[in-house]
Amino acid sequence: MREEVVCGVHAVVGALKNNRRRVSKVLVDERRRDAPARQVAALAGQRGVAVESLSRAELNRTLGHARHQGVAAVVQSLEYGSVADMREGIAAAARAQTFLVLDGVTDVGNFASLVRSAAAFGVDTIVVPRHRSVALSSAVAKRSSGVIEQVSVVQVTNLANTLDELKHQGFWIYGTAMQAGLPVGKVHWPERIAIVLGAEGTGMRRLVRQRCDELVCIPMRAGSNSLNVAVAGAIILAYAWERRGVGEGAADC
Repeated sequence: MREEVVCGVHAVVGALKNNRRRVSKVLVDERRRDAPARQVAALAGQRGVAVESLSRAELNRTLGHARHQGVAAVVQSLEYGSVADMREGIAAAARAQTFLVLDGVTDVGNFASLVRSAAAFGVDTIVVPRHRSVALSSAVAKRSSGVIEQVSVVQVTNLANTLDELKHQGFWIYGTAMQAGLPVGKVHWPERIAIVLGAEGTGMRRLVRQRCDELVCIPMRAGSNSLNVAVAGAIILAYAWERRGVGEGAADC
């Protein structure tokens, strides 16, 4: 199994809370004795993971940089969810399901933001293509504040074929486009939906776009530029989650 180093309090806490991810050891700046450091130590103790205290200079030297917030962990690299598990999850679910399909999102920051939105707004699975996509990495773990540990990401060879399969499983496919005629606020969301976001700058590829049952847009003031893909995704996911009533058990605002 490959290993990597994740840095930052949230990323390390997320890894320690994810029992499917092996954590070899935790490294902590010896000067950190605050509540987050104590939480890391407690979680490591619960899992029987060794905690090594280092000076700031030693930690910088070990990691090769100083962007670690005084906390790091050596962990098993994240793995993609399997297509077989995705299919089993669809067949077993007796409730509303939401998939987020990313057609060529290659920016780590955008991907990490979409991961956080997916977790916040009840996405069951994120589907990405094998090529033209951000890889699961320690950078994603840090930029998503550890939330990547909570979301299933499935990598597929052919995105268009996967959308066809989802259709056969009763999913309605919604693509996003600036020139779409259906505003997101007027969509009547069914129980099973897949929301497709295209690449930064170029949008969805032709074959993926052709698989969409509806194209939706976000109304904006005249003359405004298009939204960042992560912002657009957050808005659409929030609409779908609230309008379908699956947000009824949400925490108070």
